[in-house]
Amino acid sequence: MTQRTNVRYDAGSTQGGTGHRFFAPYYVDRRILFSPATAFALAICGVYAFAGWVNRFDPEGSTGSILVRLAIVLITFGSYVLLPSKLRSSTAALLPMKLFFLLYLCRLVENVYLSAINISPGPMMVFSVFLVSSVGATLIIASMDRAIRNTDLILVMNALCVVFLIGLYLNRDVLFAAQGERMSIDKINPIAMGHTAFAFLIYFLLILGKTKKLTIQAMVLGPILLLVVVFSKSRGAYIAGAGSILVYILLLKGSKRLFAILGALVVAMAILATSGVELIDVVIARLQTINVDADQSTMIRSQLFAGAWRQFLENPVFGRYAVEMQFNFYPHNIYLESLMAMGALGSLPFAAHIVLALRSTVGIIRSGKFPLAAVLAAVLFIREAIAGMASGSLWGNSVFWVTSALTISFWYGYQGFLAKARNAEIRAY
Repeated sequence: MTQRTNVRYDAGSTQGGTGHRFFAPYYVDRRILFSPATAFALAICGVYAFAGWVNRFDPEGSTGSILVRLAIVLITFGSYVLLPSKLRSSTAALLPMKLFFLLYLCRLVENVYLSAINISPGPMMVFSVFLVSSVGATLIIASMDRAIRNTDLILVMNALCVVFLIGLYLNRDVLFAAQGERMSIDKINPIAMGHTAFAFLIYFLLILGKTKKLTIQAMVLGPILLLVVVFSKSRGAYIAGAGSILVYILLLKGSKRLFAILGALVVAMAILATSGVELIDVVIARLQTINVDADQSTMIRSQLFAGAWRQFLENPVFGRYAVEMQFNFYPHNIYLESLMAMGALGSLPFAAHIVLALRSTVGIIRSGKFPLAAVLAAVLFIREAIAGMASGSLWGNSVFWVTSALTISFWYGYQGFLAKARNAEIRAY
């Protein structure tokens, strides 16, 4: 089922373990720019980490954004090419996802080129994002799971977080210029800003307490990121981020769960002590705006959901359209979108992929023996699975695809490695 190089996953290995590996010498590969850790970090938060810089120095054009995306593609591809083939991996557990990619691509091609349906924001953007940022990045990063080292990932994530926050600071004069004290700049909308900041928050939660240096970094940058999350006023970021952390804590075993809860309480008390209840009030006030009759965003989403469900009922077996036809837009629910576009039959591989990813997530978090990249991917997958109920599209949700595939690759690759080890022991005996 699985083809792997014989590399250990235990805590003492240079490739794995969230335990002793954090305490290893802070060695960084000289080729870290083209390391698998860099490719993974850029896939989950790279585009928006540089958005503030692009908006500052190229506010009117799209050249800066294109160059950032191109650089991410080149780094991802370069990391794959430079990685020795014996360190690349594959697992049959990703076959449902690959099958769904193929079926969904056929649907997009049929809709755009045979049925002449205009899928916003246009065929070039849709196909480039789907094929490059989703399919390409997902398959490449999932095949490099064994080579994503904790030390490399920590350095890259810390650097990207600083780049992200400095980019926001460079645009401080326009952050609250619109939408009534809701953070927003031209190159990064409030929703993306909230989700990006929460991704960094989840990362810092996972490294909190591992070493004194990492704890200090988390305590310094965490509150700043929390302010970004709160004042982005993204309800989706609030719900999905908090939900993923809650699921993560519930899945932990024994003392780890207790320490995680105590840590969360300490952080919450520190926030309350420094800011009073103001931040909580902002979050609660924003969540209270979820009203189908009064809130325009909620109203449109409910209409998109209803339209997508109606289209599924019209073609329940094979589906028909990749967009909700009333608004000519994706329905902001990837599960309804799958049923609408692919029907019940075509959605079976998608459902199988989600089940495999959920199983992998539970196994990785409860095991406590996987590297930081595996745990981070698992928690971010939970967040993306929750956020996908009210935001994002199948063709453009690259973080969902990358994190779900990497989680599966880590878990089922680990099982394959253990099976090989057991077989070797039996033969030796």
